[in-house]
Amino acid sequence: MVDKETQIKILLYGNAFHFACETLGVKNMYDHSYSEVFTVSKEEVLAYTAVHGLPHNERTGKEDRNEGFHFYEEDGEWVTFFRERGHIYDEKKFKDSEPAHRYIVETWLKLSGTGLF
Repeated sequence: MVDKETQIKILLYGNAFHFACETLGVKNMYDHSYSEVFTVSKEEVLAYTAVHGLPHNERTGKEDRNEGFHFYEEDGEWVTFFRERGHIYDEKKFKDSEPAHRYIVETWLKLSGTGLF
């Protein structure tokens, strides 16, 4: 069993698919479940990021043209959005950091593709 801190780091910073395949010794996850590798809960990931912060390398700004999920803090307000094909979708603004933190972590876990949210 892989320790919980390593699991959380993989979910936040790594490639969950590659890690799961490597851990299970398989080429794909077709006949396996991510729960065979990842045993952490959403609450444990939230608690970890409350202490260690959100992934800094993933923070961007409105000017970032990369596609995908973006989040940043500006003037005490958190902003999140998805950019796809040059368009911004589902932009959200949070004045309170706690709901922003929860939304960002939950979205991050959904995007990991593991179904562990």
